[in-house]
Amino acid sequence: MMKKKLAVISTACLLILASDPIPSNATPDSPDSSSDVLDQSTDVDTAEDVKAIFDSLYQEGYSLGEEDGYAEKKFEQFDQTTGLDKSSEEFTWFMMGYTVGYKKGQQQKEEELKTEQENEMAAGEEEGYQQGVLDYKHATIQSEIDPFPSKSSDWNKGYVQGYKKAISLMDLSVKAKKEGYDQGLENDSMSVPSMYDDEDVTRQAFTEGFETAQAEVLKQQKKQFEKQGYVQGYHDLSLEVPAEAEGELQTAFEQGYEKGQKQKQKDVKADGYDSAFTYQTYRAPKSLQDKPELEKWYKAGFYSNKDVKSLQQKAYKDGWKLGKEVSVPRKYKQNKAAVAMYKKYFEQGQKKQDKTVSHILLGSGIVLTLVVLITLWRLRRRKNEETTLDS
Repeated sequence: MMKKKLAVISTACLLILASDPIPSNATPDSPDSSSDVLDQSTDVDTAEDVKAIFDSLYQEGYSLGEEDGYAEKKFEQFDQTTGLDKSSEEFTWFMMGYTVGYKKGQQQKEEELKTEQENEMAAGEEEGYQQGVLDYKHATIQSEIDPFPSKSSDWNKGYVQGYKKAISLMDLSVKAKKEGYDQGLENDSMSVPSMYDDEDVTRQAFTEGFETAQAEVLKQQKKQFEKQGYVQGYHDLSLEVPAEAEGELQTAFEQGYEKGQKQKQKDVKADGYDSAFTYQTYRAPKSLQDKPELEKWYKAGFYSNKDVKSLQQKAYKDGWKLGKEVSVPRKYKQNKAAVAMYKKYFEQGQKKQDKTVSHILLGSGIVLTLVVLITLWRLRRRKNEETTLDS
């Protein structure tokens, strides 16, 4: 088969050599390049007919050449009859198409192979990159990367490149995050250095560090303004938000103010509750006489105390009992006013106890004296009766 092809090709070459040479700039769109041989190669009398024949032969050769070029097998589509039905000029036009088609086929094949290699490398690089990031996070970085037998060499090459790139970028991202954090502590506006701005991972790390620092700064500022607001609210002052407190800082200040007011009301109410242990009737403190809102809470606390009477009774009974020691109920031990009242009524109970015992002892002494006198009287009477009988 190969010998037959070679014979056909040799014949075609002899025909070409026997004719005038073809200009090198001949193309499918320029059949005029063979105008000097029109009278010898065809009986067609018009330029349009010549161009039509040229286009047909050129396209026929181009198609065969493109197939052979793509397969990288020159003259694969030729057989024993190729070129025998054509004049030397016609075969020249055919071979022109074949040559261009062959190169086109080769180029297409090369481009497809290149695209396939690039896709393989890209796929390997992506997987290597992801694995590198995971290994970095888990502190299991591979110093030597073993190839994957089931993958192509291009894929493995891409995998290694992606893995190394990930490790390098992760190292850089740690530095970027630290620098972003430092910048966030000192500045309100972020400026990413060019060395971190080219890659998403480093730019994101820098941004994350900056935002973390900004959040910490804001948190501290909010805490400070909330504290200021709390003090203002607790002292029952008019709400005055500082000029520098804007947005979230203003909100924090106002929230602190509200908390301070609520705590003040709670404390004033507790003071009113405690005062009920000290005073039998309500009396407003002088410090609240010009503060009707707080005085209202103080009064509410006073009248909310329903424990005074029961604690007084318990303290009095504990003091009245013999040998009973001071025993303030657990719920009142931290309340100074309640403890003071308990001790007061405990002492009253003790005094009552002492008085009762004295009365009991005094009464017991009178009765004992009468018994003794009666006993003595009876003994004397019996003795007198015995003397009389003896006489």
